Amino acid sequence: MLVLGLTGGIATGKSTVATILSSPPYSYPLIDADKLAREVVLPGTRGYAKIVAHFGPNVPDLLLPPDEQQHGQSGLNRAALGRYIFGNETERKVLNAIIHPEVRRAILRKLVYHWLVSRASIVVLDIPLLFEAKFDLFCGVTMVVACKPDLQRERLLKRDGHVLTAKDADQRIASQMPIEDKAQLADVVVWNNGDLHELNTKLAATIANIKPASLTTWIEWIPPLGLAMALACFLRRYFSPSGAREKKT
Repeated sequence: MLVLGLTGGIATGKSTVATILSSPPYSYPLIDADKLAREVVLPGTRGYAKIVAHFGPNVPDLLLPPDEQQHGQSGLNRAALGRYIFGNETERKVLNAIIHPEVRRAILRKLVYHWLVSRASIVVLDIPLLFEAKFDLFCGVTMVVACKPDLQRERLLKRDGHVLTAKDADQRIASQMPIEDKAQLADVVVWNNGDLHELNTKLAATIANIKPASLTTWIEWIPPLGLAMALACFLRRYFSPSGAREKKT
């Protein structure tokens, strides 16, 4: 089973690619890290308890009103928490240290399920912070969806211009790892500077190139061999994060 780590920048087309790959004719299972990050801090979870214990004393409105309770507990006020950690690097690292391990565990559980139960040949791991949070260590191939900076800004304003000013858009883009840096770290880069038809054509060629052979897939479904191959991939990325890359345009 090939774990395809998918990332990109804001408004570069990552979500569009994720939708394409999880729909026919590909229909690859999609693991959405953003969705998992919300799930692992729901009331009743270990992540929720840790966040409340650490941030509760300093964020008075950390919890939502009682009428929005889940499992007898109020959910997290994500906006209030975001305001508190904004510009506070120390507290942001504390929050990430709580959430990231929980997300990793959730991802690993889903990967094991798709390896042993659904028997998928490719699983798409959609993670905005793929490289920043070191999730690329779990991937067989990493893919970045990129576009030209001026086009990225144009698309962001077209999509969110009703709530963002041009200055807001520039700040959001600047707050992320530069897309050029992500492209340098990736095994595969899909440049999304054209229309949807062009993107689909590029994706088809890329998937055809990275899709594992049937024999490889069958070998990986044998638990001892699959674990050994996964470990070898992890160690290769751990000791040589840059890896050998074949850029696709």
